[in-house]
Amino acid sequence: FDSLSLLPSPLQLQGQVGLESLLSLASLQRESIVGENQSTFRQPASAGEDLGAGAQSLAWDGDGRGAYTPVEVRPEDGGVELARMEFKVSGKELTDLVKTSFDNTTASDAKEFVIPKYDKQFGGVEGLCKSLNVEKEKGISGVDGPGGQNDRQKLFGRNKVEEEPQDPLWKLMWEALQDPTLIFLTCAALLSLFIGVFVESKPLGWLEGVAILFAVVVVVTVGAVNDYQKEKQFRDLNAKKDDVTVTVLRGGAMVNLSTHDLVVGDILMLSTGDILPADGVIMGRNDLAINEKMLTGETEMKKKAAVFKIEDGHVAASPFLFAGTSVQEGEGRMLIIAVGENTYQGGMEQRIKEAKTGRGVLQKKLDAMTDLITTVSMYVSIALVVILLLRMAYAFHKQKCCFEHWDHQVHWSELLGFVITGITIFVVAVPEGLPLAVTIALAFSVKKMLKDQNLVRHLSACETMGGATTICSDKTGTLTTSKMTVVKIFCSEVFDAEGAKLPPALNKIFIQAAVINTMSKTNLSPPLEGLKEPVYQGNDTECGLLVMANNLGAEGGRVDYSSEQQEYKKIRREFPEDQEGRKQFTFSSDRKRMSTRIKTSDGKYKIFTKGAAEMVVELCTQRYRADGSIEPFDASAKKHTMDVIEKFADEALRTIALAVRVTDSPIDDVKEAEKDLTLIGLVGIEDPVRKEVPDAIKKCRAAGIVVRMVTGDNMKTAAAIAKKCGIIEGEEKPGNVWDGKTFRELVAPNGKLDQEKFNGIWKDLLVMGRSTPLDKHHLVSGLQACNERQTVAVTGDGTNDAPALKKADVGFAMGIQGTDVAKNASDVIIMD
Repeated sequence: FDSLSLLPSPLQLQGQVGLESLLSLASLQRESIVGENQSTFRQPASAGEDLGAGAQSLAWDGDGRGAYTPVEVRPEDGGVELARMEFKVSGKELTDLVKTSFDNTTASDAKEFVIPKYDKQFGGVEGLCKSLNVEKEKGISGVDGPGGQNDRQKLFGRNKVEEEPQDPLWKLMWEALQDPTLIFLTCAALLSLFIGVFVESKPLGWLEGVAILFAVVVVVTVGAVNDYQKEKQFRDLNAKKDDVTVTVLRGGAMVNLSTHDLVVGDILMLSTGDILPADGVIMGRNDLAINEKMLTGETEMKKKAAVFKIEDGHVAASPFLFAGTSVQEGEGRMLIIAVGENTYQGGMEQRIKEAKTGRGVLQKKLDAMTDLITTVSMYVSIALVVILLLRMAYAFHKQKCCFEHWDHQVHWSELLGFVITGITIFVVAVPEGLPLAVTIALAFSVKKMLKDQNLVRHLSACETMGGATTICSDKTGTLTTSKMTVVKIFCSEVFDAEGAKLPPALNKIFIQAAVINTMSKTNLSPPLEGLKEPVYQGNDTECGLLVMANNLGAEGGRVDYSSEQQEYKKIRREFPEDQEGRKQFTFSSDRKRMSTRIKTSDGKYKIFTKGAAEMVVELCTQRYRADGSIEPFDASAKKHTMDVIEKFADEALRTIALAVRVTDSPIDDVKEAEKDLTLIGLVGIEDPVRKEVPDAIKKCRAAGIVVRMVTGDNMKTAAAIAKKCGIIEGEEKPGNVWDGKTFRELVAPNGKLDQEKFNGIWKDLLVMGRSTPLDKHHLVSGLQACNERQTVAVTGDGTNDAPALKKADVGFAMGIQGTDVAKNASDVIIMD
């Protein structure tokens, strides 16, 4: 291989090179050349081997960045044409690009770190396609061809994170036997057996040693069997078919294949409801809205575009897509740039697998007690033997007990008796019943907790959770329901959405405005077993509007989500998508609204508009009164409406305005259609706090447990939810709410936790917004090592919670909504 460096570098030789000369020069036989980004192709065995017309050989870049290009061997001229097919980017560089984009989400960070890297270093999506040898209209070649699926899997990896096999029972028993208490007991038992059988030779001299060994066997067996069963149960619970079929563009044709067969360079087709199987970037125009809450904790949908769009100081759209997120609405195409362990989610899963699990709080307490007992009993035993020896020496000196001279047979036996007495004291001090009692008690606790739908994966977690002094909780899906829900309605006056009864004259128009202006792909499915809330399909916000419409239509009655008589379905049947005269003006980030035109039975047209409250209100010239009549939307009416919007905003509600316009003829121009609107009302939407949460936090506080909330949402929303939960009582104090970036720059400026600085802020810190997985990890680490050592419990359901779940003294993952990564990192899974 060194000989190749004598040739022009990189190996860009024009024309022909004699095959025999090349082989002798490079000393190549039947060997493969594999670089960082290189495929492996077959070499001729000798200069005389005829590969046949059309057979393939290769050219090598030599710098670790290019890949082999199969070229045609021409036996007639005895040579081979050396060419080059470049992958100008490595898997490591692509993974680093994904990580940079994920870690820098604010407009300022995107401008400083992400956009220059993506646009200048990689050349955007066009540059990535060239670097990865992808034709935008054809995709990659196929499976076996040059630069096809097989080659790319060798270069960039497979789209699968291999699951480690479950540890066998014997290995779990061996690990359980490494406990210091059990090692001490085993040594004491063997020593007791030796003395009882071989020294004292008593009929039942073996009994005490065997009893201690039996206790050790029971403890090891119960602990290992329990962990084995729970791990098996966890794997069964976690087992699901992640191998789904997706559509990709390959060789100019649409191909359906397994997600496991996806490779870097594939062009993946996306549509509403899809869960992304890899990381990538958007290609071309699209109307995609992505739900990233399982990775970031944020409930707000993320718009995607082929280039970054920054508006009003925030990122309005970005080109990056991440594995594990879901398509909330729209369709588009994605160029895959990272698969399997190289995705952001896959990398986090690998780091969690590699993380060493420390000993639990209970285990540390037992270890400390074992050390104390061992030390004390050893000193007592030594002291006893020394006292007996001194007593014997004093007796010899005074001739009080032994008038005869030293008798080897008598006195050596007496000395041995002293030593045996000391060892007996040492053995008797061993608490052989303690590990057995603790293990059995914990095993019963595990069974009892399982009846309450808590799957305890590790025995010691039962005791640790009882000793927790701090709980660091995720917000979305843990403290909240993870479902966008209408909680406030303004329709001539403000109503609480639950059980609301609007003025009869406005009820119908309000429901129509909510339903007609939603996408047809947005639907409600029957609740999962044991739950009451329907399953959302499509846009979360629109699903919340459909639930509100159902409840208003039922007028306080029960809604059957399996029925076709749901209010929103009746309205959709009355005004179907293919209705004559119907037209939809789709949502845009510039207008921040969408509108739908329908034709009514009297031949007129209604244009329903839904969007950001401040912008829709500005387009209104009239509003509905409670009796159904319409009045001018004058300055005082507008001020009253803006006050309501401001009040909703103070409660961290997302406010949406509903308006309508009636025309005699159809209007096709969107600007003309969205003029002179009549305001119907406002809705305040949020991801609501679970009903049981405030009482649970009160109980925690009464028990001396501090609850802290750590979320990816913005600080204003985080603080508002914290107040509703009761995490922040009364007025917010300085130091109660922290931004993740500010926290990170203060306590871990170089990525390493500064414990001294952390000790100065942790007591006041109750809420952290805009936090990254690393911020959560730093918070847990700091609490565990602070000047008043805290026993930390962490609750979460997303991939972003996994590092903190793993680091915590006890981690709780959500069984239904939790990701596989979060469950794997946890100690307890709340199955319901």
